[in-house]
Amino acid sequence: MDERKNIVLIGFMGCGKTTLGKKLSMRLKYSFIDMDRYIEHRVGITVAQIFEEKGEPYFRDLEKKAVEQLSREYGNIIATGGGIIKNEDNMHMLKQTGIVVYLKATPEHIFRNIANDDTRPLLQGGDKLEKIRILMEERRELYEKYADVTVNVSPGNVNQITERIAR
Repeated sequence: MDERKNIVLIGFMGCGKTTLGKKLSMRLKYSFIDMDRYIEHRVGITVAQIFEEKGEPYFRDLEKKAVEQLSREYGNIIATGGGIIKNEDNMHMLKQTGIVVYLKATPEHIFRNIANDDTRPLLQGGDKLEKIRILMEERRELYEKYADVTVNVSPGNVNQITERIAR
């Protein structure tokens, strides 16, 4: 059994968890798991469709089941969804087998990354930048609470950030 600790990436949507996670997995020779894609694969529809058709509570239940499975594995880079920190049980399970890395970004950095992305259910309608600011402030304390390591990703070069996390 491979008992290398998982590296669990948390942070607001669009902060670079998937991009950095893929780079980091190649650098460290870990498997990469994007939790949203993991859930989509299991249920056969997109996260946006889950939110639209079943609602956020249903998605959070699927997310918890995914965490239960993934927290039993080792040697993975896990890119979580931005709201993973809303469930204390999820975070405790992930911390049991992983090191939690908070990818901290400014609202402006997030906005630049996702300005043209219409697949983000929580940002639909209205002023996206303002919604980002509000949600980030609501979640900031939880990201900081659960982080074992915090890495500022704005501004940042993906390769430099990957190396900082790898150390």
